Amino acid sequence: MPAANTDAEDAAVNELLDQRLGNYWIESFLGDGGMARVYLARHLTLERPCAIKVLRPSVAARDPGAVELFLAEARAAAALVHPHVVALHTIGHEMGYHFIEMEFVDGASLAHLLGVEGAASATEATRWMVEVSSALGMAHGHGIIHRDIKPANIMISLDRRTKLADFGLAKRLVARLEGREARSLAGTPQYMAPELFFGVAADCRSDIYSMGVTYYRLLTGRLPVEFASIADVVRVHSAPAEVNLDSIREGAGEAASRLLRRCLAYDRLERFSSAVELHDAFRAVYGSLRSLESLAREAVAETGVQLEGSGDQFVAKVPLEGGRFQRVCLEIADDSGSSDQVITLYSVCAPIDSRYFRRALELNSRIPHGSIAIQNVRGEPHFVMSNSYPRNTCDPEEIRRSLFTIAKYADEWEQRLTGRDVN
Repeated sequence: MPAANTDAEDAAVNELLDQRLGNYWIESFLGDGGMARVYLARHLTLERPCAIKVLRPSVAARDPGAVELFLAEARAAAALVHPHVVALHTIGHEMGYHFIEMEFVDGASLAHLLGVEGAASATEATRWMVEVSSALGMAHGHGIIHRDIKPANIMISLDRRTKLADFGLAKRLVARLEGREARSLAGTPQYMAPELFFGVAADCRSDIYSMGVTYYRLLTGRLPVEFASIADVVRVHSAPAEVNLDSIREGAGEAASRLLRRCLAYDRLERFSSAVELHDAFRAVYGSLRSLESLAREAVAETGVQLEGSGDQFVAKVPLEGGRFQRVCLEIADDSGSSDQVITLYSVCAPIDSRYFRRALELNSRIPHGSIAIQNVRGEPHFVMSNSYPRNTCDPEEIRRSLFTIAKYADEWEQRLTGRDVN
């Protein structure tokens, strides 16, 4: 009997291969789920690759509402235009097949990468979740709840960037539990929030729980709670489950552990209130994990800025008009007012001289970004143009903007104060 089922599945997959479906030529089979199969196709007019998601005819025949659910949710998802969302281009009906044309992501699912590479590094896992949470925040803003966030629905492109797939196209699961018929559930049981098994409607907080399960698996290669069956899921979720976060704390830090504790809270009201809030939390964790070098190199990419140094100290040679340049230093330091770290950028204007104080104060009031300060440089006090950011929220764009602004004004004030161009 299993062999017959396999043969039937193979025949169903192969029947569209090397065939024309509407304005598409079906080239290869990519994968399938509970409701649909996905194929790599070529758009015959635009001559571009695309992914075609085809509703299983057996699903449509068994459930008359499946077609409308498939298409209505596709229409809603088509409104989501975001760099980390798989774009939906059009819907169609040809040869008895209902299908959706989607953006083709040349890469693999996160589930596949986990199977091949194992758990991700804390830095890369957190960067991926920053991207996915950004996409989810935009979707929630459009009133769309994903309902099936998991590694299999997160695509990773060849340049290691994420694309969240299957918005609103969650599989429907009907299971017999404890001798009674369960209500229709949307999602994958291992990633679903506890309240969904007890009649509570999915909302942004149930998506946030799924994000927590996904992040935990990325960091550890395991699920936070293992289940043997769907009935076991319901039994375990009948009361708060203890999740061991010790390995998270050791590998990704206390901030990541706190984030996961909120995502996986049994009481939905204790979770993050929105995907936007979750995104901010992931950004803070990512900022605390990534090195100054990776931040700085991303900031200066394709700008002509030369970067030298290592560890927590770098010097950027920022090009100016006339073929000149200004040196700007980047450092990580402890914030004296808290236990957090800051990224400081500064460029030397002039050595301390009593003749410059009044002029420096007058110039300080005219600076739109950063300020003139006094700092010891090579053991001697100097006037510097400086700015600083909390490390855990600083991004490359802020670094890039600061580098060019500080270089411009440090160079200008050096000449106004001293009449020279040394730095």
